Amino acid sequence: MLRGWKRLSCRKRRKVEDGASCTSDEELDSDYSDSGEEGPTIVTVDDGKGGIKHIKVDKPVDSQSEILRSHSDGLSVATSDGDSSPRPGLGDLLRKEMKGKSFLNFEPQSEKLRKRIVSKRGNINIGKTRVSKRRRKFLSDFFNTMLDIKWRYVHLIFFIAFLGSWFLFALVWWVIIYYHGDLETNHLPDSQLVKDGDWIPCVWNIHNFSSVFLFSLETQHTIGYGGRMTSEECPEAIFIMSFQSIVGVMIQACMVGIIFSKLSRPKKRASTLMFSRNAVVCQRDGTNCLLFRVGNMRHSTLVEAHVRAILISKRVTDEGEIMPYFQTELKVGTDSEGEEDEIFFIWPTTLVHKIDEDSPFYSMGAKDFLKKRYEIVVILEGVIEQTGNSIQARSSYLPNEVLWGYRFVNLLNFKHSASEYKIDYSAFNAIYKTDMSTRSQKSKDENTDEEDIKCSVTSIMSSAQNHMPYNNPNHISSPQIPYLTHTKSPILPTKVNHHLPNNLPYPVVRDLNKSKSCVEILHMV
Repeated sequence: MLRGWKRLSCRKRRKVEDGASCTSDEELDSDYSDSGEEGPTIVTVDDGKGGIKHIKVDKPVDSQSEILRSHSDGLSVATSDGDSSPRPGLGDLLRKEMKGKSFLNFEPQSEKLRKRIVSKRGNINIGKTRVSKRRRKFLSDFFNTMLDIKWRYVHLIFFIAFLGSWFLFALVWWVIIYYHGDLETNHLPDSQLVKDGDWIPCVWNIHNFSSVFLFSLETQHTIGYGGRMTSEECPEAIFIMSFQSIVGVMIQACMVGIIFSKLSRPKKRASTLMFSRNAVVCQRDGTNCLLFRVGNMRHSTLVEAHVRAILISKRVTDEGEIMPYFQTELKVGTDSEGEEDEIFFIWPTTLVHKIDEDSPFYSMGAKDFLKKRYEIVVILEGVIEQTGNSIQARSSYLPNEVLWGYRFVNLLNFKHSASEYKIDYSAFNAIYKTDMSTRSQKSKDENTDEEDIKCSVTSIMSSAQNHMPYNNPNHISSPQIPYLTHTKSPILPTKVNHHLPNNLPYPVVRDLNKSKSCVEILHMV
């Protein structure tokens, strides 16, 4: 049934891709859901035979140990060929049962530390401890602190601010009214003295503390129902009324500014930007390249969008200093050289990192991509067209999420019936397998240089034979042009010296001694 579904999906994709091979043996179809975190995904694991293989897991994982546990459980893992994993043994079931128990842990401590620095959703997994005067500095930067905290705390703080200000000013009003004598029995609003005008209270129609609290609320928000109001009898009451109005305006202004700033932040806009679940390594123009894909769900585009990629890995300096989380900037772009980082972001774009001599992956083969410990952090930045706010979306790839020998499926097509280009986001994470050597780019270049050296030496030998006056290479025609018999120059590089014949003339050997590269040798021919 699984293979039949794959063949059906292949027939559908042949209409999308021109000339792309799509068979059940070459393509791994992960779940095509739109969410970046849910659904099956493909990871790279060790096959136990000195190579690698690709398996399918339920969801993206945060560490190498989780992948190993999922692979050992054998319950929700399928290989790339569609075969189910072997049934788990007693040790696997026991490990699954005891997973997460603090008193008995089967995983080594080093594996527990290998968590993502940046999650798939862009959250940074970093906690700060023992910061000197942290609370004081956060309170001094109150506005940004309110923007950083969660909405529930913002609502709670404003609720407490409003309720506290009403109650606090109600106490102040009650003290003023109490010491003026307005709460005495013969000075209440229903008393004859007040009716006859013989007693003027500070605030009219105050009976008890509840009346004072309602007057404080009406004063701060200028509600003014008309039943309670201040009189000219108490100057301090006039001052408190003016001060409370100012405080109420300030609290409302802070509330409106903070809520508007939190609503207009581009954080939610970043959730509509998509990153492929996997990064792939394939060949482009004869060179190994690291590829990943970015997309935009909305119709509105990003202005001045550009992408960065940072490799976080361990580095040891020449002096022996160990930097466990050293950051290396990777050259990524839309062109084949991987140098143009600005993208015209109107459809999903595949970013390329060319693995050349300047790349940290230059000496890494398929096995090295899996065994080495690193994390590739991808950052997409741009400006929202409607608001002009800057936006940043992040994602990351662990070694198991880098697939060797795969390419992304094309998802952009022209629909003639609608006369417009259509983007099939169900194939955003779709990949297909391609034939590719497991050797590193450095190994390929060295083999290429070896072949060039053989070719150049053969051409030089042929040229030297054409300049000999006689067919006998041991013959010396004149003192000016001596020929060397069974002699090799010790100055030549080892690779060139290995392929030199034993009967080269002296001028040729002299020119070879002066050459320093294969290019110069080829120019001599």
